[in-house]
Amino acid sequence: MYKYFDLSKLPILSRGRKTLQVSSYDRQYENKDWGNYLYDIAENTSVIFDDPGCGCIKSIWMAVPSKDAIMEFYFGGESTPRYTLSLFGFFNGECPELTGIGNTFEERGHWELADCRCGNCFIQIPYENGLKIIVRGEEKEKCYYHIMYESYADGVIPMEGSKEIFEKSFSNIPTPKAELKKYTITRNYNDFMTLEGSGVIREMTIKVAEDIDLNKLMFYICFDDSRIPQVACPVSHLFAQPERWEDISSYVVTSKKENGYVTTSCYLPMPFFSKLYIGVINLVKGASYDVEFGVVIEENNYNKEETGYFYADTKEGPTVLFSDWNIGDFAGRGHVVGLVQSCVNGVGGSYCEGNEHYYINGERSPRINGTGTEDIYLGCYWPNMKFDSPCAGCVNDVYLEGNSDLTKSLDNPIMYYRYYLDMPIAFDCGIKLDVQHGAVCQNFSDYKTTCFSYRQDNPLYQQTDYIKLSSEASRTMHSYKADGAEYTLKAKLESDMRAPLLCETGYKTEGGKVSFTVAVDEKNDGVILRRLYDQSVGNGGAKVYVDGQYVGIWHCCNINTFFPFTDSDFEIPAKFTKGKSSLNIEITTDGIYTDFDYTVLS
Repeated sequence: MYKYFDLSKLPILSRGRKTLQVSSYDRQYENKDWGNYLYDIAENTSVIFDDPGCGCIKSIWMAVPSKDAIMEFYFGGESTPRYTLSLFGFFNGECPELTGIGNTFEERGHWELADCRCGNCFIQIPYENGLKIIVRGEEKEKCYYHIMYESYADGVIPMEGSKEIFEKSFSNIPTPKAELKKYTITRNYNDFMTLEGSGVIREMTIKVAEDIDLNKLMFYICFDDSRIPQVACPVSHLFAQPERWEDISSYVVTSKKENGYVTTSCYLPMPFFSKLYIGVINLVKGASYDVEFGVVIEENNYNKEETGYFYADTKEGPTVLFSDWNIGDFAGRGHVVGLVQSCVNGVGGSYCEGNEHYYINGERSPRINGTGTEDIYLGCYWPNMKFDSPCAGCVNDVYLEGNSDLTKSLDNPIMYYRYYLDMPIAFDCGIKLDVQHGAVCQNFSDYKTTCFSYRQDNPLYQQTDYIKLSSEASRTMHSYKADGAEYTLKAKLESDMRAPLLCETGYKTEGGKVSFTVAVDEKNDGVILRRLYDQSVGNGGAKVYVDGQYVGIWHCCNINTFFPFTDSDFEIPAKFTKGKSSLNIEITTDGIYTDFDYTVLS
C-alpha cells in the first residue's frame, strides 16, 4: 500500500519526492486537449510517457480510450514490451496486474453526441531503471489523458505492502464516531474548543439544518501558537460542499441528509503539538444557528520536524478575462492534498474546460499542466453527473438540475472535490496553483476554491547561484564552456494565456559537452539545478556528472513549438553535494541540448 492512501501518513513531509504530470494538453493553449503526445517516433506511433530514471506512476486518467489504439510498456530499456494492450483494455481487464478495484471505467459526463466515459487507474506502476510507454494506431488521436507520477533522484521507490492491502484501504469508507455537543452560533466569533497540549484531530463532524446559509459560517482553527488561523474557510468547504449540502460517501468526507438535517464528517488528520483552538464566525447579522459539533482527538506521535500543519485556504470572487484563476500561492515546504471548487453564475460557455497550471519551487513554467477542469476532478465532458470516489467527486448534477438541457446547466452551481491521495503535490520552496476558467479563460463566473495542504514555513532550498548565458561575465565567472554554437531565440515562455515573449541568447549543443561551476550551500541536503531551454526541439538523453561522478540523465522530451521556452529541474542527491560549497557540472549529449540560463537551489 502506498503510504499516502493511509490518511494518518498525510501530515508527514517527505524528501526527494518529485511530483510530475504528462498530459494531452493543447501545446498551443487553445482547447484541443486530445491526441497530443510527448513526441512522435513513426507514423501513427507516439510516446505518451518517457522517464529514464527511477520512479512510479501513481494514476492514469483517460477519456475516449480506443479499442483500436495499442499501448506498449517498455521497462528498463527492454526491446520487448512487458505489457501490450489496447487503451480501452487498460481499464477493462486486459492486463491482470493492472486490474482491480483501483482501476475503473465509468460514465461521468453528459456532453451531447459524446461517449462520456473515462478510465481511472490508481494501481501503481513502479520502475527502477526507466519506463517508456508507446501508443500506436490511428485512433490514438482521439484520446485525452493525464498521467501523474513521481521520480526519485536517490533511486529508492517508497512503497509498502501488496496490491491486496492497497485495494482494501481504497475501498474502506469510514463512518463518523465523534461525540456531538450542541452549540448556538450567534453573530461574530463563537468558541467551540480550546485545548492545551498535543494531539491529532482524526475526525471532525458537524450536524446542521439543511437550510442554513453555508457560506456565512466560517471555520477559524489555530494550531499551536499561530496568530493566523491555519484553517480559515467556510464550514461547508471543509466538508467538500461549497454551495449546498449533498450526500457524499468518500474516503475523506462523508455526508448524509436526513429529516431536514445533514451530518457530515472530514477525516483528514490535523496534528498539533501544544495547543488547539476551534471557532466559528457567523457573518449573518441578526441570525443565530443551532448546530452539533464534535471531534475525535488521538495521541500525537508525529515528529514535529518532519510534520506539516494542516491548512485550508479559500479564495472566492469573479473570474478575470484571459487570466488564470489563482487557487493558492504558498511559500515554504509541504504538499497539496486536496481541492474543493464551485462555479456559479456562468456566462460565456461551459464552466469547466480550463486546464490546471501548477508552478512548483518557483519554476517559471507549469510542471503540472492538465486537460480540463472536469478532468482534474476525474470526470469527463462537462456537465458531469454526480459521483463519489476515494480521490475525487462531483457533488451535484447540474445537467439534471437544468431539466436535461445543456444550456440551462449554467443556471446552477457546479461543485467538485479532489483529494491527491494518489500523489500529494510536493513542493520544497513554494507552490503556485492556477486554473483556467473556460477553455481559454473567456468565461465570466463566480469561483470559490479551497486548497488543502500540509506545510511548514521554512523552505528546504534557497537560491545560491545563477548563470545568465547571454552575459560573457556570467559565463566567465562560472567557467562555462559548450561544444555547441551560440544562438538567439525570440519566443514565448510556456506559462499561461498571457505568456511573456522572451528574447534570450544561449547555446545549442548537438553531440558534445557542456561544463560549468556553480556555488552551493555547504550545509546543503541536495541541490536542484534548473535550466531554461528550448523545447521546440527534443532535449532528451543528456548525462549529468558532478565532480566527475555520474548522477543521472537530464531528460526533457516534451515538444512544444508554440511556447518554446520552459524550465526543467534536475535534482542532485545529497551524496554528490553534501559538505561542498561548489560543484563542477559536466553534461554530455549524443543528441540536442539547449540552455539559456541556470538557477541553482541548495
